[in-house]
Amino acid sequence: MIALAAPPPFRSAGVLLGSLALLALAACKRPEAELGRDLIGPADTLGVVVSDSTTLLAWTVREQPVKTNGLSRNALGSYVDPRFGTVRARIVTQVRLSTNNVGAGQDNSGLVIDSAVLALRFEPSTPGYGDLSAQHFTVHEITDALSLDSTYRVDDVPATLPDDLVRAHSGLITPRPDVRPVVGGDTLGTQLRIPLDPAFGQRLLGRFGTADMVDNAAFLNHLKGLLIGVDNPGQMPGQGGILYLNLLLAESRLTLYYRNTLPGAEDTLSFDLLINENCVRYTLMEHGHGAAVEPGLPEALADTALGTACYLQSLGGLRTRLAVPHILDYPDRGLHALAKAELVVPVRGDWPDALPPSTSLFVFRTNEDGEDLLLPDQLSAGLSIGGELDADDGVYRFVITRYMQRLLNGAYPNTGLSIVPGNGGVAVDRTVLRGPLDPEDPMRLILTFTTY
Repeated sequence: MIALAAPPPFRSAGVLLGSLALLALAACKRPEAELGRDLIGPADTLGVVVSDSTTLLAWTVREQPVKTNGLSRNALGSYVDPRFGTVRARIVTQVRLSTNNVGAGQDNSGLVIDSAVLALRFEPSTPGYGDLSAQHFTVHEITDALSLDSTYRVDDVPATLPDDLVRAHSGLITPRPDVRPVVGGDTLGTQLRIPLDPAFGQRLLGRFGTADMVDNAAFLNHLKGLLIGVDNPGQMPGQGGILYLNLLLAESRLTLYYRNTLPGAEDTLSFDLLINENCVRYTLMEHGHGAAVEPGLPEALADTALGTACYLQSLGGLRTRLAVPHILDYPDRGLHALAKAELVVPVRGDWPDALPPSTSLFVFRTNEDGEDLLLPDQLSAGLSIGGELDADDGVYRFVITRYMQRLLNGAYPNTGLSIVPGNGGVAVDRTVLRGPLDPEDPMRLILTFTTY
């Protein structure tokens, strides 16, 4: 196999992340003079050269804040991962009137709240990640106006009022995504039901028939939105989990259950405040990597030249950067035409049953400004780049032939690749990868050249 000399170790994450000059410097190291000469025997007429030992550099970096508004689902909860530290997900959402002119033209003086419940529908296919034991949920009213025309990211924390709107002594809830609740004789879809303070519900009833209930523009000026969170300071490593919630399903709503007590008008009633596509809704995420009790991740972030393990984490957590510093040595040796380029990325070690690795990964190329761009292999109709987890072998494989060919031809600058989780904006999964210096089953790039 072709083995290119590894460059000297890099010891600065800042240099690795932003310096094309370092990649160029690494590329200046020349391979051995007899590169590839022993690969093809005199009787070999296949015209193929295969290399699985191309120098590959890989290191872990913290991800930039990702956009989370307007996506298919949201995340809520917290857990402590022994390898990755603490994870906490919260949700910001508006709620909207289900009809205009609520309470107009009627006597609302006898309206009395019984309960107010914030219902959040579980994602049917994947309700959560981690240990779905009891957590303490909180709800706060936000004071910042939200706009559908704005972009919101995992670190866009809005200002809130200090009072928790959850009913006293009702915040500790065990999620039950396997149970369909029965309310008023109706069996509902699986959901997290958070009881809110009756005083908050009575406040909303008190606005019936006023200008605040004329339409949604007026109502959203009165109640700008809610920040739904968790407060679990006592979680230990291995405890907790994240709920996946679909706020676009009809049963995600805030419902006021109340009575009309006026003589002659007695009745038991309810009113829904909706969460739908017209609501601003996004996920907030916090990663506490310093709380990891296992040494691997802190060491990888501190020393980018270790190369034995790389880390990925969704929702603005971590990505893995790749560089192939000596790739242009192949054309210098007469190897120009690729039949196939396959990036093989094994998973490192076992994983807890409750914290499985990502089901798929994604590869971006990086332009000279550090921006993520699609590979030409991803843009070609009828081609599959791969990236799905082979759970039996514990490996991801990517076919990136067109990208590598353009790199060899000089059509792309040698500015590297990034590996990220496939569902980075709507999931909280995490994955430990074997790096290029793993002694058992290293990450590697397999290049198959044709020599006709």
